[in-house]
Amino acid sequence: MRKLVFLVGFAACGGDDSGTAVDAPVDASTISGCPRTPSAPDRARQVVVSRPYDAAGAQAGGYEVLDLSVDGTLTRPGRRFTMGRALTGTIAFTPDGEVGIVAQENGTLGVFRLDASGAPTVVHAELGGAFYASRVVIEERGDRALILDGNTRDNGGGIYLVTIGCDGTLTEHGLLAPGKLPAGIAFGGSAPQGVPAIVAAADLLDSPAGHDVHLLDWSDTPARVVGVDAFGDDLAIVGGTALTHASDTFLVGDVSQFSGIPNRVAVVSIDNGLHPELIARPTVPVEDPEAIAASPFDNTAIVASAFGDALFVLDAGGPQGAWRVRGEVAYRGAPPQLPGDLATIDRGALQGRVLVSENVSVRQLAFRTGGVVEDLGSLAFGSGLQNISGAIGVTP
Repeated sequence: MRKLVFLVGFAACGGDDSGTAVDAPVDASTISGCPRTPSAPDRARQVVVSRPYDAAGAQAGGYEVLDLSVDGTLTRPGRRFTMGRALTGTIAFTPDGEVGIVAQENGTLGVFRLDASGAPTVVHAELGGAFYASRVVIEERGDRALILDGNTRDNGGGIYLVTIGCDGTLTEHGLLAPGKLPAGIAFGGSAPQGVPAIVAAADLLDSPAGHDVHLLDWSDTPARVVGVDAFGDDLAIVGGTALTHASDTFLVGDVSQFSGIPNRVAVVSIDNGLHPELIARPTVPVEDPEAIAASPFDNTAIVASAFGDALFVLDAGGPQGAWRVRGEVAYRGAPPQLPGDLATIDRGALQGRVLVSENVSVRQLAFRTGGVVEDLGSLAFGSGLQNISGAIGVTP
């Protein structure tokens, strides 16, 4: 069965973005791992955060498992484990919540399993491969994961495929799509558009100069269909990305500190009709949009601004539906310090819950219908460098 995949690319700096000869990609049509049944939508969950420093301030590969109850109470039972270091990022989970995978600072993958009580077992502490991993997304069936290598094309950049065994072990299958600086990926849901994936990269496959958003036909072999220029220049460095609930808008943050252009969020409309089209909308100015999460209910999003020590609310409430910054979240308690990556819950009674990795805490936000964003407070870990949070993930 053929699938359409949307891929988005942005150059981090100037250079030649002209079409490049494409290496032969892997034929992924017959590659599969161990399919997994999604866990119950309403149950106790686990939240995993990395601890990238020890008490003396040295770099560390620690991780901690938190418990999230059915009613959304976050607690700290003291379950810890060690893999490679993950200073930032999002930890991806299989649909049953049993296997977690994170891209680590040295380009390896850290892989672990959680049992029914949330106790962790490390499967691969530092799994290397042909890739230098920067982000991980697990496909809907849970048997395969896409690994983004954020290097240039000549240095192995692109999208790689691994399968996930029933015991959590990974098997690498090679390069699906060569590219330059891939930096973000999101899967669409069951929307009519049927958007399987959106990826941020500076170029991909045979993309021509000037196009930094690419619609691909992803059957046995990827092929480019149409593209558009999202930012209007090639100076963006991609931070956060998010696909809206209807799979019709892709938001991409620019965190460049070197371009001389104020940071912004690009807005790309997706029309996946008989004649597919991507439309670049006006960008939205936001300082350091490090991470973005979209509401499951409407055209509302949260943007974590790390350098701005702020959580902004974006929505489509501007003139003629243009996206805008509506303002900051109304914080409960102290405002955020160095808010980083965001982990979301997309189903069950906690649908719309967003967990924010902050300096020495995890904050919970909640999307509500009608564009409402509510701050539910933070779980503070206490002072000490060993309590600094890095990467974060929540079981589905």
